[in-house]
Order: sequence, then structure tokens, then C-alpha cells
Amino acid sequence: MKLLNYLTNKKKRAIWLRAFRMWQRRPYEVAPLKNETHTCASCKTVYTGNYCPRCGQAAEVGRFSFKKALMMFLDLWAIGNRSMLRTVRDLMLRPGYMIRDYLSGMHSAYFPPFQMFCLLATFSLLVEYAIAPASSESQEATPEATHTEQTTSVPTDSLKTDSLEEVGTSKRQITKAEKVANNMLVSAKRFTEVSKTGKYVTKDGEEVETPVLYAFIRFIRGMDKLREMNPSVFSLLMMMLFSLPLYLFLRHTPNIPDLRYSEFTVALVYTSNTYSIYSIIGNLLGSFLIELLAVLMFFVTLKQFSGYSKRRLLGYITLSVLIVTIALIALCTVGVYILYVTLQ
Repeated sequence: MKLLNYLTNKKKRAIWLRAFRMWQRRPYEVAPLKNETHTCASCKTVYTGNYCPRCGQAAEVGRFSFKKALMMFLDLWAIGNRSMLRTVRDLMLRPGYMIRDYLSGMHSAYFPPFQMFCLLATFSLLVEYAIAPASSESQEATPEATHTEQTTSVPTDSLKTDSLEEVGTSKRQITKAEKVANNMLVSAKRFTEVSKTGKYVTKDGEEVETPVLYAFIRFIRGMDKLREMNPSVFSLLMMMLFSLPLYLFLRHTPNIPDLRYSEFTVALVYTSNTYSIYSIIGNLLGSFLIELLAVLMFFVTLKQFSGYSKRRLLGYITLSVLIVTIALIALCTVGVYILYVTLQ
């Protein structure tokens, strides 16, 4: 009820948003140092503080319980690790500020970026091949039944003028959008080999001089398939693709005036982790809005990290996209030309 009251009341909502923004900008605070004297259970060292200075064991070890055993098992997969949970939370709510805190030296407070990337990549594969297929099949069962019931009630006069497609024992009307999509798919798959003249040959034996378009179509289809299979690897590849032009624009940010390329690489890995978290959640829930939010988090993370205004950062991203696009087109053109000369 309190949360609903904050959301409906304009003044309370403004106070809550102000407090949330202050929390976003505030760095993580480490637990205060204890003044009690402890004797380490492992090395018998007498010390004052939270951890033993000799072997690093925590002061409060306590006896074993089922909760502690469960946390030890989850720590094997980094799920029970407090820094892992804190990192996931901050990457979802304050990604840019968290990355800036990590680069400033707060390494123990957050989970390492490359280890987190490997865990998210593994978990995304698990979601794609083990969890998502089962949920998608259960979701597709009911729409097909309702779709066939709706299509059988189509008037016969309208079915005479349109194409028909057999679906089990019933007939379904093919829409214009499906016709266009099928034609585009067929045209994308027609090219099977390259002749000695450097032209692509269709299944009918006709030579078509569109090698650049064919290479571009295959590249787009491959990247889209990679995005569906593993969003972590896809996001990292895309960020690394745009890393050099982006770094040239962001190397003197207001928040980090002397940003190094190695530090920017770490920031991009964390940024791809943010995309992976939202993408995995969207895939599990089957929500397109969450997957769209995953793309938007690229912009949010870079804005919080750099400190630039929205308009200026959007201009830098647009210029980076243009530079990379022109470079890819040039590389594709050079590759096709080399292939053409080699075949001749």
C-alpha cells in the first residue's frame, strides 16, 4: 500500500525519485570495522576487525546450518556470492555509476566483469536450449488452436480470391505480410554458388550480380541467430565492434577525464552484462518490452558512466554507428573484389 501511495501521489513520487537518484550516485559503503577482539578459529591469531589479517577468515564463522550449506553450494556457481547479487542489482538499477565505482578501485565490492560474462553466457545457453523451448511450446499450443478456429469461420467468398494454405485438416488465409516475408526469405536463400565470373548463381542457373547484398544478408542473419542463441556473446561482439570509435569520443568524459582504452574495455564488458541480464529476463518471461529495455540500457549505461548530456551522447553513438557501417561496407567491398579477382 505504501508503494502504491508513492506511485499515485505526485509529491511523494517526486521524493521517492529524488531519493532513488541519490542512491544511484552514492558509492557502495563497506560495513564498518568492528572494535571487538576475536581469536581466529583457523590460525589462532588474536585481532580486531571483521577478518583475520593472517589467513583472511571472517570473524563470525558460527556453526554449520542448512542455510550455510545451501549458500556454500550456491557460491560454487557464484549465485550465493553477495558481491554477485549486488553486482546484478546495481547493473540493473545503476549500471554506469557502478562501473565508474569499479574502475575507481572498488573491486572487492563487485563481481569481476569477465567471470560474470562467462556465467551469464552459460546461463543464457541454458535458458535458450533447456528452459525457453519448453515454455515456447506450451505457449504456442493454444494460439494455434484458436487461430484454426478463427480461420475456419472466414467467408468462402473471400477465400476464393486469396491463396490458401493447408494447416492440418483446415485451410488458412495467407496475409500480404506473410507473402512479402516468404518472398524475402526465398530471395535470401536463392544464391547457392559463385560462378567463375564472380556472379552469384541461383538454383535456376541464372547469374545475379549482387554479391555485396548477399554477403550483407548472410551477415545480418548470422548476427540475429547469434543474438537469439546467446545474447551475452552478441552484445559483447557488438560493443567491441563499436569500441574504437566510441572510445575516441568518450576518452575525455566529465566523470573520467583520462579514461584508458583498457578501462573502457572493462566498462563495455559490464555493459554487455547489463544487456544480458535484461535479455535473459525478457526471454524467460517472453516479454518484448523487457528485451527492448535491454537495448535501451546501452544508452543509459553510457550516459551514467560518461556524464555527457543525452543529446551529445546520442550524437556520439550515431557517429560511431556511421563510422563502423562505412568501415564494414568498405571491408565487404574489398573482400568481394578480392574474391572476384581470384575467381577470374
